[in-house]
Amino acid sequence: MNHTAVELNKENELVKVKRLSSLEEAQKLAGDEAANTAGFSVPVVVFHQGVRTHLTGALPMSWVRSRLEAQPAGRHGKLLETSKAWNRPEIPEHSTAIADYVRANFRNKYIIPPLTLNIQQKVNLYIPDYPSEFLPGYLVIPATAKLAITDGQHRRSGIIMALEGMSDDDQTSFNRDAIAVMISCETEIKQIHQDFADCSKTKQLPPSMVALYDTRNPANRLVVDLAERCPLFRDRIDSTSKSLSKKSTFLFLTNQIRQLVKELLKGSYALPDVQFERLAVELLGTDEQYRAALHEFSEYINYLTEAIPVWKEIAAVKPGTLEASHIPQKREEGWVCLTATGLNLIGRIGHKLTSDKDKNWKQYADKLGQIDWRRSAEMWVGNIILENRLMTQQVPLRNAFEKVCGVIGL
Repeated sequence: MNHTAVELNKENELVKVKRLSSLEEAQKLAGDEAANTAGFSVPVVVFHQGVRTHLTGALPMSWVRSRLEAQPAGRHGKLLETSKAWNRPEIPEHSTAIADYVRANFRNKYIIPPLTLNIQQKVNLYIPDYPSEFLPGYLVIPATAKLAITDGQHRRSGIIMALEGMSDDDQTSFNRDAIAVMISCETEIKQIHQDFADCSKTKQLPPSMVALYDTRNPANRLVVDLAERCPLFRDRIDSTSKSLSKKSTFLFLTNQIRQLVKELLKGSYALPDVQFERLAVELLGTDEQYRAALHEFSEYINYLTEAIPVWKEIAAVKPGTLEASHIPQKREEGWVCLTATGLNLIGRIGHKLTSDKDKNWKQYADKLGQIDWRRSAEMWVGNIILENRLMTQQVPLRNAFEKVCGVIGL
């Protein structure tokens, strides 16, 4: 049967469509071309978005290194140079984080989102001649052709870095995996830039939701389990918002509990996430380590809940009742221990106490309960309270920590 080559898009002559009477014939002819040209036949689904036709399918991980091409702009590049590049400047830390994630999880469960690619060389697309705008097909990519990355250069770099750090057996195993791709038939550099900008319009998860969902990091599991084991936190943690409104009956955000865990583990809420994840794996990597930390931290928080009067009062309130309306009233009164800064301070003291196994931490916790936690108290002025404003930076918090340690004799 004779088949006619037609343009896939009016503005694009690189992708030629071969329309056949059946999918079986499309598969056979695509396979013949791939076999005779040392190319690769990729099963795809052909569909439209607006005036353009796109293809979606999956490529083996081995292709990410050999057949996908990125062209990032240089750091501090000139306007003209940047405008000619396909991709934004690469952020090495981002690529490294992806590589670490892949190496840690590729033999278990993991997920890498799809890449968005564009075609830069002539290719043939074989599809059945069905009366539909949504079709199966076979894209034949020549042996020398490369696909350019529109969105996903850090995923590409991370996969390549992960492969380079693997043993031969691990590389063989990982190369059998695949990654989903969406291929746009686009050669115009301005439109490629626009596609990347459009891909970036998705809304990021709030930090609190990331802390809740990303349980590969054992410290995030610790956040969830602390929220369950501690009556002060149970059913009082907002896991979807970026901030608490004045009228919120929630006490803290999930991300604020995550900062508390940072303080308890390392003594600094400002620990970068990549370092925090590595530290969490190191300190909480085994079930025994995890259970010990969960017991230690929950015991500390629950003991303080009994020792700090305003915490004890709130913990006694049943969530979801009319009494819960007292929580925003208490927050409005201005208690340092009901703020993220106060929670970090308590976590930092907890880190110091739990790090020194020789000390009887409960006697110091009792003294914490006797501190005046009102914002108006003299002890907070000049450290975390400045001109009646609560300071959240590291230096004021460190000064408050030293002041509290002096007061309780730690």
